[in-house]
Amino acid sequence: GYSMEMLDALMEYCLDRGKKEMRYIEKTAIGWYEQGFDTVKQAKAGVSKYDKTIYSVMKALGKNGTPTAKEVDYINKWTGSFGFTMDIIFECCERTVLAVDSHRFEYADKILSSWKESNVHSVREIKELDKAFRNRPKNGGSGSSGSSSSAKTGQNKYNHFPQHDYDFAALEKEIVSN
Repeated sequence: GYSMEMLDALMEYCLDRGKKEMRYIEKTAIGWYEQGFDTVKQAKAGVSKYDKTIYSVMKALGKNGTPTAKEVDYINKWTGSFGFTMDIIFECCERTVLAVDSHRFEYADKILSSWKESNVHSVREIKELDKAFRNRPKNGGSGSSGSSSSAKTGQNKYNHFPQHDYDFAALEKEIVSN
């Protein structure tokens, strides 16, 4: 009982996946009917969950199973409105998996939003951003790089105490002379 538009969408969906067999097309139509897809819009929204891109990103983020609507929305945002290619999204997924165990979609979204804001279009540009981030001045850029001992201690992010420059040779001389 599907309309011609619905049958056209069904055929397009199956052919896009390289499936030309009538049995596959029939099974897909039955599946759509059982899921309650009555319009082309419903069918497209419903099958977007099963898109190869969606599952590739899910797998890259260490997620198994059927994606939630929110997860699909994130991935569609990254590929659609942000326009990122899969290599950029996979780079983000790799960083996300190494950094966090939970809330991976939110974490990845922050990374990709930052890259979008920085107008990133390739993995090479991401590497350049990383290099610029590592080479940025410490402590907000204030201070000079004249003292070698402060440059050494400035590299240690766990060292929050003021450092002293003692002349140990002069101190030793003073102690020995007493």
